[in-house]
Amino acid sequence: MNRTRMFGVLLILAAALALGGCFLFPNHPPVAAFTPIYGVDTEDPLVVRLDASASTDPDGDEIVAYMWTFFQQDGQPADVTILPKDYTTTTTDPVITVDFKVEGNYTVTLVVRDARGKDSDPVSLEVTVPYVPTNPTD
Repeated sequence: MNRTRMFGVLLILAAALALGGCFLFPNHPPVAAFTPIYGVDTEDPLVVRLDASASTDPDGDEIVAYMWTFFQQDGQPADVTILPKDYTTTTTDPVITVDFKVEGNYTVTLVVRDARGKDSDPVSLEVTVPYVPTNPTD
């Protein structure tokens, strides 16, 4: 009887740890961050590299997806091509190269997902193509 009781207590403890683990070790959302890099194609000033390798996860989880959206200044979806052309707006690579079809200002938004399926808050930057520095140090 003593063994049965001990087994029952251990079983209850194991179940509590398994179910309560999500409360003891919560999955915090990752943090998206990216930087536009201009002038990557000397032949085409409308090509911009977007580097999201600074995105992090406070739990140390791997970032497994980078989800990008592109909008024109008027709020309409932007006409862009992600290079190489077999890439889509969701990728596992933190760095993408984007060919904007028309000069202008664009709102680029990034959401990243960690290995446990948690998404970051969206982060948006205005990207101006082609980029023209305002002073020689830019």
